[in-house]
Amino acid sequence: MRKAIVSIFLLFISVVQGQTTEYSGVIKIKGENGPLPGVTVLLKGTKIGTQTDFDGNFTINVPDSIQVLSFLYVGFKPLEYRLKEETFIEIFMKEDCTICFFDAQQIGFSIKSGVLNGPVGGQFDFTFPSFWGTPTLKSGIGYQTNLKDNRLLNAYVNLEHLFVNCGFNMDINATLRDLDFDQTIESKTNSIEATLHTRGLMTHVGFSNIRYLKDDTLIYSNGPLVGVGTWLGPPFYATVSAKTSIYKSVSEYEGEIRRSFRRISTFLRYYKVGAYNEVTLGVGINFTYYLRKRQE
Repeated sequence: MRKAIVSIFLLFISVVQGQTTEYSGVIKIKGENGPLPGVTVLLKGTKIGTQTDFDGNFTINVPDSIQVLSFLYVGFKPLEYRLKEETFIEIFMKEDCTICFFDAQQIGFSIKSGVLNGPVGGQFDFTFPSFWGTPTLKSGIGYQTNLKDNRLLNAYVNLEHLFVNCGFNMDINATLRDLDFDQTIESKTNSIEATLHTRGLMTHVGFSNIRYLKDDTLIYSNGPLVGVGTWLGPPFYATVSAKTSIYKSVSEYEGEIRRSFRRISTFLRYYKVGAYNEVTLGVGINFTYYLRKRQE
């Protein structure tokens, strides 16, 4: 009789402990009210959890024995929430001044096609190890051609995350653009610029030098470089930027829309200098390489 009572009691305890409640909610950025996708939602003290979708929404089943949820996201302060009777939760996460960047030791390959003048092309990107702390040194080279008279060469070296503060980040970028078009235009441009990132807004400020030859007219000029960019939330989830360099008797324009998902990146670019125009579509893949010393 005693064994039967003990068995019934243990069965009752196991049933009670196995009960769960479904909680759902949305996570937003404090002060902006924008959704925060990719936030990790965990049952406190466990590795069991889920992530928010593109609109910042989540759903999770919580055993009655768990009373606290943990919310984690890179660049934001960790947050814990004690569950109440309400099953819908609205969470506001605050940006953390301790910022971690994970873009070092990357190799990227892209194929691209110009719609107007250079249908065949590719690009190679390489990011060096972050031996100096926060700054990250990136480089890359791209080439487009029609396999005849047209060619466009792009090369860059960027020192990114040079100055980092809460809500502020600064990069230094140096670029080269070398163009031959239809045996009528030759253009070579060198630029150096600072890119300021301030809470989702990018500002480009710099200086450019151009040697532009069209037919028998040669223009050699210096000029300012200015531009802006921003992050577009749902439903686009893309970065948009536009820049222009103004010289004597000629101008240069650049624009890009870029969207990345895991290792895959896609982009749409526009480039114009003088009488030359090009629209380029591209898709690429990124890999992380590891140094033997760091693996150990």
